[in-house]
Amino acid sequence: MNMPQAACTRPLSGVIIDFCERSETLDYLFRILNPFAEITASPPSWPEVLSSSQKEGLSFLLYKSATKKNINIPFSIKQSLKQEYIYNWGRNIRIFEELAALLRMFENPVIVLKGAALLSSVYEDFGLRALGDVDILVKPEDVPKIDKVLSQLGYRSGNGRRSYPVSNYLNSLVYGKNGSPLLLHLHWHLVNNALPNYVYTEKINMEKLWRDAIPLRVQQSEALCLSPHHQLLHLSEHAMKHSFYTLIHIWDIQQVINHWKKELDWEKLCREAEEFHLKGPLFYSLWLSKEYFGASVPQKILESLHPCRRGLGERVFHSLLRHGKRKEKFCWFFYLSNISGWQKRIKFILRTILPPQRGPGAHGRHRTWEKERPILEGCVEEISEIFMVF
Repeated sequence: MNMPQAACTRPLSGVIIDFCERSETLDYLFRILNPFAEITASPPSWPEVLSSSQKEGLSFLLYKSATKKNINIPFSIKQSLKQEYIYNWGRNIRIFEELAALLRMFENPVIVLKGAALLSSVYEDFGLRALGDVDILVKPEDVPKIDKVLSQLGYRSGNGRRSYPVSNYLNSLVYGKNGSPLLLHLHWHLVNNALPNYVYTEKINMEKLWRDAIPLRVQQSEALCLSPHHQLLHLSEHAMKHSFYTLIHIWDIQQVINHWKKELDWEKLCREAEEFHLKGPLFYSLWLSKEYFGASVPQKILESLHPCRRGLGERVFHSLLRHGKRKEKFCWFFYLSNISGWQKRIKFILRTILPPQRGPGAHGRHRTWEKERPILEGCVEEISEIFMVF
C-alpha cells in the first residue's frame, strides 16, 4: 500500500478524529451491511429499519445482505424489499443496454461517472444501487458532436447554447427521450453545482483526469472511468455537495476503497486533493466512510487531511455531522467558511439566493418580483429549516 510522505505533511501526533453519533436503527442497519458482523438480536422496529434504509438509498443492499445472512425479516417487509430490488435490477439493465448502444455511437472519448461507473466496476450486482440519471464526461470541444448524435437519436435537452464554457455553476446538459428510462447527464467539467462554487472549480486539473482515466466496460461497449484516486475525489466532492444527506454516497466511497485497495495510491490522492482544493470534502468523506462502514482508511491519512484550522461555518458543519445531523444545504456552512475574501462570500450569498438565469433566451431577460418571489421564499424556507436544527 502506498503511504503518503511529502504529499501529506501535517504532524501526526495529537490529532483526534471525532466519532459520529448514530441512532440504534442505523447502527442495526450498518451491522447487517457489514459482512463480518453477526446479528444476534432483532431491531427495535423493522418498519423503522426499512424506512431508514430507503431514505439512505441502502434498501437494495439491505435485502441482499439480510438474505445472505439468513436474517429473519417479517414477511411483508421482506416482500417489499424483494420487489424493490427486482424492479431496480430490471430498470438498471434497461438503462445500461441503452447506454451501451449510445457509447457505440459516440466517436469521441467518454468518461462514465458516479453510479453508472460504479455499477459497471465495483458493485457485484446491477440491482444493488439505484440510478437516477447517468452521468458522462466529455471534453468541451466534443459537446456539439455528442449533442448532434443524441439529437439524431431522438434525445432532447432544451439546449439553446452555442458554446460550453466552464463556470462556477452548472457545466452540463440533461437529455431525455420519450419512452426511455435513460436520463443522460452530459458534463464537460467535473464540477456541476447549483451553488456558486468558488472553492475548487478553477483548481481541478481536467487534463490530469483525462490522462489518468482507465478503461471501463459497459455491457458490450467500451468507455472510460476515472482512476481510483480521481474517483474518490469526485465522489467526495459530490457527497459534500449533497451534505452527505444520503449514506449511499458514503457507501460508494467505501466500495471504491475496498475494490481498489491494492492499486489505490494514497500519496497521490492526498497530493491532488490539496492541488484541487478538495482536502475538505475528501476528509469528511473518508472520515464518515470509516465511521459508518469501517472503510479501510489509514489513520495517518485522516490525520494528514484533518483541517488545521476551521472557520465558524465549518465548525458548525463538523458538529452537525458528528451528531448525526445530515440535511441538504448544510454544506452551505462549509462552502461559506472556505471561501477566501469577503467580496466572494457576499457574492456567494447573493448568487445562492438569486442564481443566474439559465436556459435558452436567458440572456437579456429582466428579473421581476413575480418571477423571483418563489425563489426567495424557497430560499428563506430552506434557511429557516437549517436553523431549526439548533
